[in-house]
Amino acid sequence: MQTFHYLICAAIVLTSATCTMSAQTPLSEALRRTDIAPAWPGCDPKIPDCTKSRLADFIAANLQSPPEARAQGVGGVVIMEFVIEKNGTIGEVKALQDPGLGLGPEATRVITLMKTKKIKWVPAEHNGKRVAYRYVSPVSFSLAMPPKEVAPSTPAAADTTVYIREIAEVMPRFAGCDPQVKDSIDCTFQKVLQHIKTNLQYPEEAIKTQTHGQVVLEFVVDQTGAITDAKVIKGIGHGCDEEALRILESMPAWTPAMQDGKTVPVRMKLPILFQLPKQ
Repeated sequence: MQTFHYLICAAIVLTSATCTMSAQTPLSEALRRTDIAPAWPGCDPKIPDCTKSRLADFIAANLQSPPEARAQGVGGVVIMEFVIEKNGTIGEVKALQDPGLGLGPEATRVITLMKTKKIKWVPAEHNGKRVAYRYVSPVSFSLAMPPKEVAPSTPAAADTTVYIREIAEVMPRFAGCDPQVKDSIDCTFQKVLQHIKTNLQYPEEAIKTQTHGQVVLEFVVDQTGAITDAKVIKGIGHGCDEEALRILESMPAWTPAMQDGKTVPVRMKLPILFQLPKQ
């Protein structure tokens, strides 16, 4: 009888331990600023470029272009956020900015793959204790390799071509977002949403025809922060496409992207959802 009682107790303890180990920290509760940032396995937390490089290599090695995006010849950038738990494992994963065409689910799959492969990061530390950390990373889809710089044949034939990127060391930021704040990407996301909510005017024609859905825009934030080359890459018609463009073009100038200490143009995508107003 004692043996049976012991087995029951052991089973309860084991079940409790398993539940504890599988518990995840919600993104909302994970810290964004810590004394010591998390690091990729083998990287020194004091050298963040090592972690960024190793993570980028992992993403590039496992990323696949979704059929829908490939069929339309479209790339893009998905902003992913995920939790690095106290024990270094990967917790909750979420797409913070998804341009559509299957890019978001594929980026989520690749980030989640770190959990499947049991990759354990060096966890973040705050006030001398290991803590759950909210990590933000861009996942870039590009159907064409970035152009290589070719040395001019003569000193007078310097290449003045401006290459438009889809990702940069520091991505463009909406007006008012502090570049020194680690969650400036989140700031941009929130401010863009607020701008859309404040300025969106549902077209009367769309209301009459009960048209709703998502309009996807593509645009470039140039070296000065101005929005250029705006176009609709996925529309729903009945005035919604024109309204989406109007909202985009009414935005204030952004803070331009930075690469190697210089401002660079970056191509971006923005989905705008049109939901019919409730009666």
